[in-house]
Amino acid sequence: MNCPLLKEETRSLLLDYSAGRLGAAEAATLARHMESCDACRAFGLEQTAVWDSLDAWQPGPVSVDFNRRLWQRIDAAAAVPWYRRLLDSFAPARRLPALTLLIALLVLAGGFLLDHKGAEPAASNPVVHGVSMTEVDQLEQTLDDIQLLRQSDPAPPPNGVSRQM
Repeated sequence: MNCPLLKEETRSLLLDYSAGRLGAAEAATLARHMESCDACRAFGLEQTAVWDSLDAWQPGPVSVDFNRRLWQRIDAAAAVPWYRRLLDSFAPARRLPALTLLIALLVLAGGFLLDHKGAEPAASNPVVHGVSMTEVDQLEQTLDDIQLLRQSDPAPPPNGVSRQM
């Protein structure tokens, strides 16, 4: 038998053996392996000690008024308004990590803003020789549209008008 501790899929066999959940044939095979494998034998002994401790453990007695006190605490917690619970969640012990994170983010944002100065806005519509760039773009688009229409028109052009632009 291959050592069950060497493979992830077979490690649960040792736990099942210690808990007594294996069949008789599997338990006998694993017991023979544990006689020759020191690691499996140590693991089995440790697990047996854990199970024996759990079997020997006895919980303490529950007080007579346990249920009454439990329901009183539940009712008291339910009676607290939602905004009070929200404010209590920002107690100093709980907000220290958030405060540290906020300060770090503010330092990073400040460093970014100081390092990256805003670019000056360019003129939105420069004018060259009395004609704005917007008008030039509109004229170019109109000429392209007229040329496309002429190319797709099957009718011959009227006299005196050529197809070429």
